[in-house]
Amino acid sequence: MKKALVVVLVLLVLGALIGGFFIYRHASSTIGKKAAVEIALKDAGVERTNAYDIDTDFEHGWYEVSFDTVQGEFEYRIDAGTGEILSRNRDHD
Repeated sequence: MKKALVVVLVLLVLGALIGGFFIYRHASSTIGKKAAVEIALKDAGVERTNAYDIDTDFEHGWYEVSFDTVQGEFEYRIDAGTGEILSRNRDHD
């Protein structure tokens, strides 16, 4: 009984360590939502104060960034690892 409890506790600790490593690795290996938004705004030539309805989603290794301005709606796909702009779209009002 004691042996089984020790095995369960060791497995729980190992699981927590492995899970923590992957969470840390994911968080440190991506540019982050804030950086993705800044990349998109800079490429569009838009100041953050002039953008509204800013939305950012993380999808399969990239960030989907969309925002509106008085000039129209912008949509970007930014590589989460490198910050490279994968695609951009602008709908004029």
